[in-house]
Amino acid sequence: MNDINSLLIPKQIIRSNRKSISLIVNKSGELIVRAPLFCKDKLIFDFINKKAKWIIAKKSELAKNDKYSPLTFTKEETIYIIGKPYKIVLLPIKRVKLKDDEIFVPNLNPMMSLKNWLIKLAKVHVTNMVAEYSKKYNLKYTSISITSARTRWGSCSYKNHLNFTYRLVMCPQAVIEYIVIHELCHTLEKNHSKQFWNRVESLCPDYKMCEKWLKDNRRIMDVI
Repeated sequence: MNDINSLLIPKQIIRSNRKSISLIVNKSGELIVRAPLFCKDKLIFDFINKKAKWIIAKKSELAKNDKYSPLTFTKEETIYIIGKPYKIVLLPIKRVKLKDDEIFVPNLNPMMSLKNWLIKLAKVHVTNMVAEYSKKYNLKYTSISITSARTRWGSCSYKNHLNFTYRLVMCPQAVIEYIVIHELCHTLEKNHSKQFWNRVESLCPDYKMCEKWLKDNRRIMDVI
């Protein structure tokens, strides 16, 4: 059996009082089939073969995002800092340090130590970038906060208060710049109208590539 065929083998076939066949690729990359109660196996596997491209694409997407599994600090792991991968090394030290391709993390309460370090990094890196682009493009904001949001990279209130999740510093530099520009543009346009996107594109011509990166790498939010 070749590798492609093995990807199409269902983990489970669930028959019930339903009228059609449906396919689910769960978070573990397993194919789950839901079928009518008396549906023959041949019909089920013909349907699976018909949807082969979709199944393989879904499984490939999950495999690509394996690098963003939540940190456990119980095995060899990597974290991205400004888009660069760093191998996590636990040591009996007091503070997080970067050196070459490694990040040294205190072995006592490593999760909290690394999270606090990322928050501090974001407060410096993102805040400085906001100030730079605000001045460069004359886009005024009232204040800025670094949050622990897991579902939004950034936001802008009606009073032009900006919020950015500390997880943003795991993204590539170009993506961070895009998010900063995006939220600064909201100080003038409080919506996602055509006028808003035209303004974003004028300041960040490659914004669509950044949007695609954010969509493809959404699970980086779950790392820590």
